[in-house]
Amino acid sequence: MGPSDLLADGEAALHWGESERAFVALAAAAAAGVGPPELDRLAVAFAQAARFLGRHAEVLAWIESQVAAGKGSRARLLRARIAVCRHVDVPRVLDLGEEALAAADAEGDQESYGAVLADVAFAAYREGAARRANEHAERAATRTFTDPVGAFFAARARFFAAAVRGDLEEGLRRCEECEARAAALGRIGDAANEANNHAEIQLALGQPERARAAAERGLCLSREAGHRCLEAFSSILACFASAEAGDLDQALAELGHLPAGCSPIQAVDAAAAQSFWLLERAAEGDAEHAGRVAEDAIGHAERVGVANRLTALCGQVARSLSRRGHGAVARVWLERARLAADRAEPTVELVLALALAEVFPAGDPARGAALASARARILRAAGRRADPHAYCTGVRLHRRLLELSGGVPSDLPDAG
Repeated sequence: MGPSDLLADGEAALHWGESERAFVALAAAAAAGVGPPELDRLAVAFAQAARFLGRHAEVLAWIESQVAAGKGSRARLLRARIAVCRHVDVPRVLDLGEEALAAADAEGDQESYGAVLADVAFAAYREGAARRANEHAERAATRTFTDPVGAFFAARARFFAAAVRGDLEEGLRRCEECEARAAALGRIGDAANEANNHAEIQLALGQPERARAAAERGLCLSREAGHRCLEAFSSILACFASAEAGDLDQALAELGHLPAGCSPIQAVDAAAAQSFWLLERAAEGDAEHAGRVAEDAIGHAERVGVANRLTALCGQVARSLSRRGHGAVARVWLERARLAADRAEPTVELVLALALAEVFPAGDPARGAALASARARILRAAGRRADPHAYCTGVRLHRRLLELSGGVPSDLPDAG
């Protein structure tokens, strides 16, 4: 087969969910060498295959060589570079975003412009950079997209901005919109991604059974698309749902053996959850195990730029140490958690409050103030939810903080 045939075969294999065969064909096309405009197609398809299989490094090296050579569409090459970087180097996505957007704008490439907006908004979400995410959501909202794929990506940018603000209802509407758009376009892998986003929001709303249903939908769609990384994350989200529903033993057993294809970012998410749920189960040895898992994950989080998990991870090390009688060292880790907080996600105050409540003694004024503030925040947010009772009791973090600060209110309305 010549390079053109290999490219066509790789694209067809991606369409049919045969990601392994696609990667082999696209790698062969890259090695053989193709010129514009086939190079532009190869860059986007090869980046997609890399993301599906978690083989980011080798594809990124090829993309960088093509950018340096100055061949083909600069917009497509820079878009492909960012699409791969978002899984392994979040800060670099933020650094490269404006250059890629300018290239897409100059070439009138709406699809690439929307894709870069979405990837930079995702990176801003992972860095806890609300202002940056909102800026890209505003660009997505005010720009006219006649290209339906570009419009889909623009909607994704608006979803991530809602996520970093903690606006769960807006986020739910956006990911439902994105999943519908992806399905209509036949983009099965993207539909799987949106199903996973749906699961994450349902978990945040205290609806673990709905989250499990969305994760299972994501699992089916990702398998159909041959997207190994998304399949792995769907399985991880199903574990989160099991834990929130009370099946801690099963969830922790599965989180201790991550599925093949897990990306570095997904592994950090799983470790943050595993350490939290080990502390919640509190069986013999769980505190020490939780601290070990969290400490190991901190290095990974720092390497890939997942700043929105650092406060939780450092706080869980502090909780682990406190439970094992190492109060002074626990306070050092609590301070690390606090210092990481200015770039963390919207739950940071609650995560810190729980850690502080375990590290500080019962009568400490700082402990009481942190718990009172967390309680007020949870109940204020619950008043905006369709199901306040689920939000307060179906999210373990919320229920624990309410129990520590006077108990769960008995008059919370529910959606039923």
